[in-house]
Amino acid sequence: MRTQCFTVFLLAAIGGSMYAAETTRINRGAEVTLPLHRAGLTLILETVYLNGQGPFRMMIDTGNASSLIRPQVAQKLGARAAYSVEQVTSAGVRRVPVMVIDRLTVGPVIDRQIEAMVGALAMVGAMDGVDGVLGQSWLVRHDYLLDYRNRRLVLDGAAPEGAMRTDLRSVDGRPAVAALVDGVALDLVVDSGADIVVLFDHKLRSAREATLLTNGQSAGAELGSARVALGGSREQRMAVARVNSPLLSGGLLPANAFRSVYVSNRDGFVELER
Repeated sequence: MRTQCFTVFLLAAIGGSMYAAETTRINRGAEVTLPLHRAGLTLILETVYLNGQGPFRMMIDTGNASSLIRPQVAQKLGARAAYSVEQVTSAGVRRVPVMVIDRLTVGPVIDRQIEAMVGALAMVGAMDGVDGVLGQSWLVRHDYLLDYRNRRLVLDGAAPEGAMRTDLRSVDGRPAVAALVDGVALDLVVDSGADIVVLFDHKLRSAREATLLTNGQSAGAELGSARVALGGSREQRMAVARVNSPLLSGGLLPANAFRSVYVSNRDGFVELER
């Protein structure tokens, strides 16, 4: 199976996989607030338990349709790969093993049968000491609020008031919003790992102005700006990195460009608070 999903740090990391959404049930638990540690643009849950072991430090990554754990963590859990997938990044394709975590516990929240790729994390600053990534294979089971201002993750709470609401779209299992970028309609994945708008542009004249490092690979990019309008709102000029990749389309919208991001998987909308 070929899958694609991307957490992007400019001059940092891109990676991903696609979770089989038909196996996912959205939980309907009570509202739970979990504190987040913020290191740069990285949001980290400090006490995650996998199959009863831990605690592990896991990065929250809305731009990754799967989750990911380091090989050392997989070895500690004593779990074998259930299957493998082709991981598509802007730099190419590679095959990675996938395991299924039987039980994931954080605070009072327990979820079962969570897909997680097994692989190294790019060692860039805040990624040191992180045991893995929690992506949409876990997040899609809940409505969730990423509250950057108060450094917290709220699961299954009510939508905040006063934020811009737009339809929730899906790009390979990742939450996306419709956008106009320089007048062109694109789906942009809401990515908590991105610090800049990333556009997968197939018509670049060159890709030598900057380098985007992936997990073990790299891709050229051009830096610039573009006019971006979201959900019918007034357009604004934003910094962008254009990546020449024939395998990808659309782009990424940095979640940390907003005070908070709320994704309702039950009712199909996204709220962005500026």
